Amino acid sequence: MKTLFYCVLLLAAVAARLPSSERQLNATFLFAFGEQGERPAQFNRPLGVSADAQGNIYVTDTGNNRLQKFTPYGELISFIGGFGWSKEQFQYPVDLFVYNSLDIFIADYNNNRIERYDKDLNWLASYLSSENWSTRMQFLFPISVCLSLHGDFFIVDAENDRVVKLNAAFEPELSFGDYDWGQGVLQEASHVYVGKNDNVYVTDSGAHKILVYDYYGNFMFDIGAEELLSPKGLYVDDQEQIFVADAKGHRVLAFDRDGRLLLKLGSLSTKFAGFHEPSDVTVVRDKLYVADTQNHRIQIFQLEWEN
Repeated sequence: MKTLFYCVLLLAAVAARLPSSERQLNATFLFAFGEQGERPAQFNRPLGVSADAQGNIYVTDTGNNRLQKFTPYGELISFIGGFGWSKEQFQYPVDLFVYNSLDIFIADYNNNRIERYDKDLNWLASYLSSENWSTRMQFLFPISVCLSLHGDFFIVDAENDRVVKLNAAFEPELSFGDYDWGQGVLQEASHVYVGKNDNVYVTDSGAHKILVYDYYGNFMFDIGAEELLSPKGLYVDDQEQIFVADAKGHRVLAFDRDGRLLLKLGSLSTKFAGFHEPSDVTVVRDKLYVADTQNHRIQIFQLEWEN
């Protein structure tokens, strides 16, 4: 691996380059926004980051129990939240997913629910598991949420280290990854992402890898076992390239659909292009956004392919 450090204007920049079978992926630091604090546009341990089709960025400001919305350039648009259990309040919001650029779904961990907002951060609904469901279909502490192209919910239940699948009407259909799931058992499930190919990607911080299932929860293969230390949030693009935040490794990695390493970016640092326990990633128009959790900021990188 060869890493190049250079300056762009007055900002530090980094390009991480690794060989693959066809191309190399470079990531160059552009800018960052946010700092530790409680005021608007500040963060206290941001854990989740997602984006809509217009490039607006949504961040779960977990330590401040709120959701913040920014322009693609890091300018604050609006925010909602505060500690509590009623609507427009949170108790440890961890993950979020923007669906069809219209609705935002948030895993409100300690409130044991999924919260739904529109793109302007107006509350729409709360979703909880029902006591009438079978035990294996319930979720207690939702740590991650993702919706498929078909509108089905995939929720990681941190209490039981499993993924619960519910249909668009929020009715249970199946769960997988439980203790008796065999080769696809999850040790410490963290995040879930459903690709456009309907494959379901789940990061397992305890097993140090990404497990890949089909749409019905059948285990297919795993990725990153030789590279990942503590994988958290992930994003899968249209080419099935997987970007993942490796929290304990203080870096971001990318793999192709076959599990070949394309990018290894960052190290433990408070400086730009360095990370301290990054927790989530998203990609918008060749720009990589990273929730740099313990540095209390969002970092943005330009992605470029080299043949």
